[in-house]
Amino acid sequence: MSRPVVILFNPSTWRGVGDATAPWGLVALTTFVWNDYEILFLDQRFDRDWRQRTEAALRRGGVVAAATTGMTGVQLRGATEFLKLVKGRVPTVPTVFGGVHASMLPHETAAHPAVDYVAVGEGEQLFPRLLDCLAAGRCPDQELPSVVGRKTIPPVVPYARVEDLEALPEPPWETFDMARYVSRSPYGRMLSVLTSRGCPHRCAFCLHSHPALAGRWTGISAERTHERMERLARTLDIHHFHIQDDNFFTRTARVEELVARLERGSGPTYTWTVGGAHVAHLKRYDESFFRRMRKAGCVRLLIGAESGSARVLERVGKKQTTEEVMAVNRHLCAAGIRPIYSFISGVPGEEDSDLRQTVDLMFRLRAEGPVDVGTIKPLVFYPGTSFYGWALENGFVPPNTVEGWSGLTWDHYMRLPYPWLSTDRRRFLIRLYYASLLFNPDYHWVSSPLFSGLARALMPVTKYRMRTLDFRAAVMPAVLEWVQHRAL
Repeated sequence: MSRPVVILFNPSTWRGVGDATAPWGLVALTTFVWNDYEILFLDQRFDRDWRQRTEAALRRGGVVAAATTGMTGVQLRGATEFLKLVKGRVPTVPTVFGGVHASMLPHETAAHPAVDYVAVGEGEQLFPRLLDCLAAGRCPDQELPSVVGRKTIPPVVPYARVEDLEALPEPPWETFDMARYVSRSPYGRMLSVLTSRGCPHRCAFCLHSHPALAGRWTGISAERTHERMERLARTLDIHHFHIQDDNFFTRTARVEELVARLERGSGPTYTWTVGGAHVAHLKRYDESFFRRMRKAGCVRLLIGAESGSARVLERVGKKQTTEEVMAVNRHLCAAGIRPIYSFISGVPGEEDSDLRQTVDLMFRLRAEGPVDVGTIKPLVFYPGTSFYGWALENGFVPPNTVEGWSGLTWDHYMRLPYPWLSTDRRRFLIRLYYASLLFNPDYHWVSSPLFSGLARALMPVTKYRMRTLDFRAAVMPAVLEWVQHRAL
């Protein structure tokens, strides 16, 4: 007897940015369902024929669920397109929406005509139970508190969570076509990987300030992290890993053990970067440990500096000082690990004096050595964050459809319904962002010789504009905005 079929759909992100990030969330979702269900996994970024394959699966029959995920923003376009296709072809096939956006706005998402159920939270243990209900012809929203249906009464929905990631078996990544998520990098064949979830901090602009997530972190052990990377390296010939954890350095002992294992390892050699690091944790290490990290393969760290203003740091709940950032920066530069920083603008109550302090910090960091000082990106008030509540109180009217939320991205900043920002202020913040992009000729996320050459040639003008916050007649930032908006 054939197994019931589950269609899993991964919607695409921005066009033109070459995103090949491995869908570890959906891979993990299948941890306990592979033996009982046939999984048809479709990735909109790679499967150009996803419509035809979805329709073929629906024609064959036996589909117990069609499920998708999505973050607030562009991904919601593809997600709703998929769900509407399913409902348009076979209306009786149950559709499931999960992921960050649906978990933060479950009732609003469940109101969409193409959505039958919303799975709230992490899915390894919830998804199998939901599928078993559907396979038996029962309504999961009537049995599972973390599932919302169209008729579910709106009180707060419990957030399904994995309390101990180490207690779960290894997700069945080898059953996925992981080779297509290998991309080129300056360090060779690169693959993204996850080793932990969550963050113990509660920055007001971040999802982890949501009450269901605040202060929570769980990760796999150093031993298992090392084993996963070794297996992936051997299987897929990986030369470089991008560890995309929200906060990789939360557990000091885990990081130290992983570095020790990499130091004495005899398997394949590879380098690695970390995409989520907090100064509050990095300041625990001295220069000698960072040198060990470099010898163990670490080449870059992405650090959320956010602002050079103590007032803004306090406003967003970022528990660090600029001097701590500078101290960590000196240690990393001396050890040969290149820091990459991220900054934000548009914080409630922000003034130009705060932005000048941020620019000053960027110049100070650059003076210490080879550093990607990153960009100053305008803040978007996403559902689930502490700042989202502030936005609602100050006149923000949220979209009334899931598709409407797909336009809530920073690259549409001029059109975002933020009544507290004038048109001139929005334009100023956008110009600041693109000027800060030009301030990084070798920016990690832009691999274009043309961009690097132009940025170097314009550096004297860019430095002046950054120092003075004067973006009148700023032609190149305007050109970059036009090019990026067209690509997205």
